[in-house]
Amino acid sequence: MRDQLTIETIEAAAARIAAYVLRTPTLALETEHGALYCKAESLQPIGAFKLRGAFSMMTTLDGVKGVVAHSSGNHAQAVARAAKVLGIPAVIVMPSDAPPLKLERTKADGAEVVVVSPDSDERERRAAAIAEERGYLPVPPFDHPLIAAGQGTAALELIADAPPLDRFYAPVSGGGLMAGCATVFAARAPDCEIVGVEPEDADDTKQSLAAGERKKVPPPKTIADGLRVRTPGAGTFEVTRLHVARVELVSDAEMLEAMRFAAERLRIVLEPSGAASLAVARRELVTRGGRAGVLLSGGNVDPALFAQCLVANTES
Repeated sequence: MRDQLTIETIEAAAARIAAYVLRTPTLALETEHGALYCKAESLQPIGAFKLRGAFSMMTTLDGVKGVVAHSSGNHAQAVARAAKVLGIPAVIVMPSDAPPLKLERTKADGAEVVVVSPDSDERERRAAAIAEERGYLPVPPFDHPLIAAGQGTAALELIADAPPLDRFYAPVSGGGLMAGCATVFAARAPDCEIVGVEPEDADDTKQSLAAGERKKVPPPKTIADGLRVRTPGAGTFEVTRLHVARVELVSDAEMLEAMRFAAERLRIVLEPSGAASLAVARRELVTRGGRAGVLLSGGNVDPALFAQCLVANTES
């Protein structure tokens, strides 16, 4: 993927998807310790950055019978929406523990949904079988240069909208978002430190970087359903190893607190996965100061969980 994912391919993706995605705002927040510049991908039409990658790949397709994807939710919604807009049949394989909100929105855009066990490996196997049975083209959630190029367009916009940044934080799961964004920062802001963020029990990328090879973790239990991939993508990991300085871990409690902070100070709704990078950026701003760019990846949170995190804070 390193040879196929370049600043030029990301700029080409930006031009290709401009008519289909929102140029999300960068929300600036000054604090006593430094400044946060938050790229609000939670405001995309489907509530997550995944729309960029789906359109990046699917606008290059011609004459396909249909597409198939596997996802816990945000990639599912992105492929369903892109398929609806582009007039392509879509089948989405989702886990039984996917947030009901994400599952219903995927169905609402006309995709056929197949539900399997919570294990991400099972989703991948079932999607591959459906692709072979029906002759549909797989749209991977992260490990494809066109997907990663689309996700990287968010970083192009952040760099254009923010002053020079000292650090950039983004969540890492399969690695498509980080691979695309890290490629952009390496080319356009090489002095900025690139920091990945993972849940404490989904630290496959942190372990893989330490070992120098891809490692696999047991099925994570974190509330961040969008960050439960058990091993980095083969291609995305190549890029991560090249550009990412380090990976920091975040607890479920910290993500819930970051969701509350975002609601109160930024006036936006985040899901746990979308708040992961904000949690670590805030933590490090206290000791490191400076300007931090933060990718807020999604806002598709179950209303009951969101209300719970707000109520928990008022009662503490």
